[in-house]
Amino acid sequence: MRNWPLRWKIAHYSAGLAVAATLGGAMTTWFVMRYAEIAAFDRRLTTDAQEFFRDVEHFEGGRMNSGPVFKEVLVPLSLRNHLVEVTDATGAVLYLSPRLRQPFPRDGIKEFHNHKIDGKNVRVAEFSENGLTLRAGDDLKEINQIGHDIFLAMLGAIPTVLLITLFGSAWVASKAIAPVEEIRQAAKTITAQRLDQRLPVPPTNDEIAGLIEVLNATFERLQRSFEQSVRFSADASHHLKTPIAVLRAGVEEILADVNCSESTQARAEGLLHRIHHVSSVVDNLLLLSRADAGRLELSKAEFDLGEVLEGVLDDALILAEPLGLKVEADIPKHLQLNADRTFVAIVAQNLVENAVKYNIPGGRIRLEARVVNSAVEMIIGNTGDGIPKDRTRQLFERFYRVRADERVPGHGLGLSIARELARAHGGDVELVRSDDSWTEMRVRLSRGA
Repeated sequence: MRNWPLRWKIAHYSAGLAVAATLGGAMTTWFVMRYAEIAAFDRRLTTDAQEFFRDVEHFEGGRMNSGPVFKEVLVPLSLRNHLVEVTDATGAVLYLSPRLRQPFPRDGIKEFHNHKIDGKNVRVAEFSENGLTLRAGDDLKEINQIGHDIFLAMLGAIPTVLLITLFGSAWVASKAIAPVEEIRQAAKTITAQRLDQRLPVPPTNDEIAGLIEVLNATFERLQRSFEQSVRFSADASHHLKTPIAVLRAGVEEILADVNCSESTQARAEGLLHRIHHVSSVVDNLLLLSRADAGRLELSKAEFDLGEVLEGVLDDALILAEPLGLKVEADIPKHLQLNADRTFVAIVAQNLVENAVKYNIPGGRIRLEARVVNSAVEMIIGNTGDGIPKDRTRQLFERFYRVRADERVPGHGLGLSIARELARAHGGDVELVRSDDSWTEMRVRLSRGA
């Protein structure tokens, strides 16, 4: 139930509550009705006893009549349907109703109480007046049956209550959360490139309207922070390009000077390598800042993806040779793709370079390309130690490296750039597999992107 829609969760809980309420109501009704029926029974029996003693008092000759006359005349008809016993002051039985096989047990209790007689639960009371004692009662079977019937009737109503509550609650919940669904659909349109979008505030002055206002204020602050971050990254990258270019030109002049000593030229070569590294970071940051701001311009054109991947493979062979890596490829000819050729090449190049850097000596790299429905897929796999499962979620984060202590060149931007460029084309980059023997990445691009 954890993954159920909210409306069905509400319906489920409401139905459960309705069933519990019905059961509680059935039990309460049973107790109330039983108490009411027993109280009415006690009142009727008390009235009949009073009528009995009144008739005895006013009967001609009083209780000195003979037994048979007394039996037929003095016991009211209403009492004869119950269990009745009449005794005199000595305890001698003057009358015993036909339904009573033997006198009532003498327990000394005069008030109404329950007693077991012949295995039946009998409610009985004792009344005394003018030397006569009347013990009267009856089986509670009818009273129990009434309560039983009421309880069964309410239990029988549970399926109906359950269905009505279940579907009724689902309908009510769907109406109640309709504004939430609208918020959810509107929130889907708010992305890093469209942070200026806001959620529609309903005209109702309720909790949902208040929540939307809070969310819109949060989006407002987020947009300002995001724009400042993007602007800073873009400005910093842009302003760094000129001094880096000046540095590179100066170092190249030192390398070209034949009068420089070998040690000076060696240091200059090291500096030039670092300058290229910094320049690459700046270019990547500038590219990412444009992607964040939604200003990544794509120069789409029809081209053969196979040709681009062949060029990437040539570079891969050069990088793989010192490590003794085996490079495999399965690329069909004339694989047409409508996209930005330069950016697609960067995607493939970054993933292949990662496959080389995070490989093992004598390992293997494989690059595949294929058409799947209306999309083109590139699969880049390599041998290696694999990526720990607890780090796969951070794999595409900027400046994140799976093994920070590993002495492998790079700055943790390659996968981020690859994913951003793929998504700019309506595609994506994802990790398909990573274990102790093989790691595989998949790039999916729409052919008509």
